[in-house]
Amino acid sequence: MNFNDAFSEQERRIISGFLALMAEKPYAKITVKEIAERCAIARTTFYRSFKDTYELLERIERYLLGEFVLYRPRMERSREAAEEPAADPYGGIESWFATGLRLRFLLCPIMGPNGDLYFKERLIARVRLELNQMMDDELAPNDALRPYYVAAIAAAHIGLLDHIASVERDGDLLTPAQVAGIANSMRIAYFRSDDNAPPISDEQLFGR
Repeated sequence: MNFNDAFSEQERRIISGFLALMAEKPYAKITVKEIAERCAIARTTFYRSFKDTYELLERIERYLLGEFVLYRPRMERSREAAEEPAADPYGGIESWFATGLRLRFLLCPIMGPNGDLYFKERLIARVRLELNQMMDDELAPNDALRPYYVAAIAAAHIGLLDHIASVERDGDLLTPAQVAGIANSMRIAYFRSDDNAPPISDEQLFGR
């Protein structure tokens, strides 16, 4: 969902002020009074939208978690085709990083030094779940090796997203396809070098 559709104009104004303050101090030390002053609104206006700063942060993080869909299992995609992020696993990976680039203005403060470290844990748990669903659909055996590959691939995704959030100049950013190619390298290693990996087409593996 587009950010402008997910939040009202007043909520977006409050979020903008909150994120600006997060560049200056840890989110837990930001007060409603400071947000109201930064946004030039009354505190009562804030409370019409959010209970407190923790609910504000949770709303932002829930929105982000809802947008970062790496993969939908085949059965789920058959029911929700309209919301399918991509028709193939590689396409899902590319779409995931495109989302990261689109929402950098939220990720930079949330994943930054003054942000919520727990958000990364929530996101990596989601990525691991969806990677396992992806490997199930690709008929990868659920053996002793799989958790290691899932851990490595998930760490690569989060690490790259963390780097995207920290890049200061837009000109230094790679395209979603370029970042997806890097993230996909561990998946390629599994399917092309592991003896237990099932056969897979180049189209399924590389998205072409």
